[in-house]
Amino acid sequence: MKVLVGVPARDSVMTGFAHSLAVMVARTAASTDIEIRLSFSAGTLICNQRDQLAKEAIRCGADWLLFIDSDMRFPADALLRLLAHDQPIVACNYTARRAPAEPVAFKGLVSCEKLWTVTESTGLEECAAVGMGLYLVHTDVLKAMKAPLFYIPYVPEADGYWGEDVWFCNQARKAGFPTLIDHDLSKEVKHIGLREYDFHDAEDMREHVTAEWEAGRMRKDRVEAA
Repeated sequence: MKVLVGVPARDSVMTGFAHSLAVMVARTAASTDIEIRLSFSAGTLICNQRDQLAKEAIRCGADWLLFIDSDMRFPADALLRLLAHDQPIVACNYTARRAPAEPVAFKGLVSCEKLWTVTESTGLEECAAVGMGLYLVHTDVLKAMKAPLFYIPYVPEADGYWGEDVWFCNQARKAGFPTLIDHDLSKEVKHIGLREYDFHDAEDMREHVTAEWEAGRMRKDRVEAA
């Protein structure tokens, strides 16, 4: 079995992502029946980057293509667990990296209803579309689909645009390949984001920080009194 791990990125990647990728590749490479290959597509045109990675997966004779975005954190056995499902498309439902925190998977495209991964969620569940931050697809799916595989269309009903990931999921479904969400793995995936902090954040943590400080002071007093 041959797997191409494809990463669309810009000029740099997150340190946490680099660590997750390194340990995942090492863990997967230890499996004697899996040949793993890593490819980065640098640029700013996400449709073009994903398309290049898809074409490379086919060209190099890979059986599977694992898309990973460069701002994701994931466990070392992520690829092995996705492969174990033996489904044409399996992905993770991670959280958007901005407020309000909400999942990137949809139950329906017309309704725009979100598909939630919660504590009780387990197993596989079909979705209408999901972000491609951690997305495993068999290359037979890529070969069966018509171009363009990735596109950002304007949707008049929503007066907005679909992402290239939503487009791909929808086209794959039309070709007979639904996207499945792995709820269990989704709970272990993180989306790295940047944000600004102000006094509201400190205020929210005031009780916790004060309790920690009080506990530390009490320990110090006991040591000095001994």
